[in-house]
Amino acid sequence: MHSGGRGFDSHPVHHMKKFFTMQLKGYNENVPIELAKDLLVKESPFVKYLSENGALKVRHMKSRATMECYADEKHLMIAKLKFGKVLPGRIGFIELFIRNQLSRKLGAGPPY
Repeated sequence: MHSGGRGFDSHPVHHMKKFFTMQLKGYNENVPIELAKDLLVKESPFVKYLSENGALKVRHMKSRATMECYADEKHLMIAKLKFGKVLPGRIGFIELFIRNQLSRKLGAGPPY
């Protein structure tokens, strides 16, 4: 699992399973990895569960402008049973960001 960029989390992702990848480049600008991770944790109960249980690792693939999410298999299976999918449908970072901004302005949380 070699990448052109350095990993966001310094912990190795050995013995962890990749469960989600998100493109971080949109409208000719790269999205900061910290913003992408925070937004995904806020907007996805699936990812929030993994994060709260210390099972989430995020790797920034700078060469491809992507964020890869990994988790240990035990917590990943529990998250799949509890929440089903990471995000509803095929939603990209820009859509996720817009939805987050709208829900903040409306004072509502994630719609699921």
